[in-house]
Amino acid sequence: MTLPVTVALLALWSVAMYRYGRSVLFPPASLGIVWTITLFAIWLCGDLYFPLTTKADEIVLAGVLAFSFGGICAVLVPLWKGRTLAAVTATRHIQVDQWLNTAVTLSVLNIPFSYLYFKQLSQTVAARESAWRQFRIASNKANISGHTALPFESFILPFLSIVALIAVYEYADTGRRSGRALFFVFLAAGYQMINGARSEVLLVLISSVVILWLKKGTAPVRLLLVMGFAFLLVFCVNQISMSKYGATAGASLSDNLPHVAEGFGTYWLGGIIAFDRNRQNPELKYGWDLGKFAKRVANRFGATYSEHDRNLEYTKISPRQITNVYTVFLPYYMDHGGMSGVLYLMFFVGFLSAYVYRCAIHGHCWAVFTLGAFVYATVMTIFSEEYFAQVMFWIKAGAVATMVYFAPGISEPAGSRWAVMGKPERELCE
Repeated sequence: MTLPVTVALLALWSVAMYRYGRSVLFPPASLGIVWTITLFAIWLCGDLYFPLTTKADEIVLAGVLAFSFGGICAVLVPLWKGRTLAAVTATRHIQVDQWLNTAVTLSVLNIPFSYLYFKQLSQTVAARESAWRQFRIASNKANISGHTALPFESFILPFLSIVALIAVYEYADTGRRSGRALFFVFLAAGYQMINGARSEVLLVLISSVVILWLKKGTAPVRLLLVMGFAFLLVFCVNQISMSKYGATAGASLSDNLPHVAEGFGTYWLGGIIAFDRNRQNPELKYGWDLGKFAKRVANRFGATYSEHDRNLEYTKISPRQITNVYTVFLPYYMDHGGMSGVLYLMFFVGFLSAYVYRCAIHGHCWAVFTLGAFVYATVMTIFSEEYFAQVMFWIKAGAVATMVYFAPGISEPAGSRWAVMGKPERELCE
């Protein structure tokens, strides 16, 4: 199967899934669109990268189809009767508003401690030419080892992202406190960026957009454009500051742009090419495993499972470019049974993603605050495996949001109700 045929089939399937799910947010539609655009871009690049083999085309197509069938099956499953955000009382919303105001104060007061945290981290690695590079390398090392100078600071990072999402939801629900929502989003993104988690910045941005999308019932186009520009800006600043792909801080913008474009193309398009080449020459030592979350939990209770470094070795994707990005298919195909692993694992994550999506459009609290992470994982299939990697964030986001809005003892009886969620998505298969 040639690449143009694969692109055409994926495009047709994406349209079919969009028509079936009636929304771009419907996970099978999202995945189909992401891979259609990616493979189309590779096709347009011609011989800029090493060519994809027919087997790689088949793996992508099989993965998208398996994911879609999992999503279709999820549409047929009855929804769990959980609490919806429409049932949150006005009194509880007032309390949440007060808690968020308090969180703003605490976040500002925490800035000196964060500075101390990152300063101590930077001293754990050899001196680099820039403070930003020093922070990034030290943070990555601490994230891998799990040992930090101030454990509390690393502990609050994911919760800061969750607080940002709650602030965004409160803004979307009331139309008030937009400045507070922006403060938390930028603060969470900034902390994640300094902590070496550039992709986590995208997680915060995508999750915020998804919440607003759910409330409006339509895509917030202007915000999507702003979010895209913001992420590109972060990407460019990081690449130049880290001197990646020939970009340098001392060079002019016109000199750096070709190098930044090369880096963006490498991360976006290079993953499936690197996977394909490694599949033909399986020399990569792959450290990430899908059960790492369970191993970490077990180790907290005294087990001694080894936790491997997720950073991968580099593979050539063209005569002059290398990358350590390998798409979602690397662990599914190479570590879990080849094509059969792709089929059953993509079916599973497709089923789970679509079920969370259905719960979210019906206003279920836990699903509204975790759907963004599933959309993020779907977008990142071109980059890495993020479905299993984000399990802990899903649990934290769903649990924290549910406690904030429905914790027993301080919830008011269901008498006065807050306004229901905005214009809902058209439901799937009533």
